[in-house]
Amino acid sequence: MGVNQILMASHWGSEVRHKHITQDSKVLAVIFPGRNYSAERSLLDYAAKAAREYDCDILLLEYGYQSARVELKREDMSIIVEESKEAIISLPAYEKYLFISKSMGTVIAGRIAEDLGIQEKTSHLFLTPLPETIPLIQQSQGTVIYGSSDPLFTEQHSREINGLPNMKVYRIDDANHALEVGTVNESLAILIVIINLYHEYFRYALKVN
Repeated sequence: MGVNQILMASHWGSEVRHKHITQDSKVLAVIFPGRNYSAERSLLDYAAKAAREYDCDILLLEYGYQSARVELKREDMSIIVEESKEAIISLPAYEKYLFISKSMGTVIAGRIAEDLGIQEKTSHLFLTPLPETIPLIQQSQGTVIYGSSDPLFTEQHSREINGLPNMKVYRIDDANHALEVGTVNESLAILIVIINLYHEYFRYALKVN
């Protein structure tokens, strides 16, 4: 296994460091952080660890505004999409892509798959998507996990993606936008449930038993 840093200049004036973990795989799992949810936080960290167990190469993205420690302006979303896309296309092409995204990252992942024309060979794991992600989910394949107490993604939103032929949708009862609940122990129990859903996602996406 090799670990490389992809260094790139950013619109925000700071250098971003994307981490590329290689295992000589034909599959690349790309981790798309949320607005205030980095790739090192639990939901994405365990998703990346699971991807390693399934022998995927991994790209952990860092957004320019995160490295610059500044607030994101809504009008700069397209810049994040372009800079993240540059990181992906800087690598050799893979036979299959697994886009694992959280919150705002779900919009970025959906747009990049569309822009690069790789929807057919991309499977998504959308964690706590935003309403803006719904049209992108509707044209994608993979899995959605959301919390029933997430104020940003309501049951009405979930009805717009339930029943899609290529998308599995899982609701975590009482969980908020971080897929956590009231107590630490309960949140840890939910995290175990979510990690089991990760394994199901990887087995299905990679067609392994």
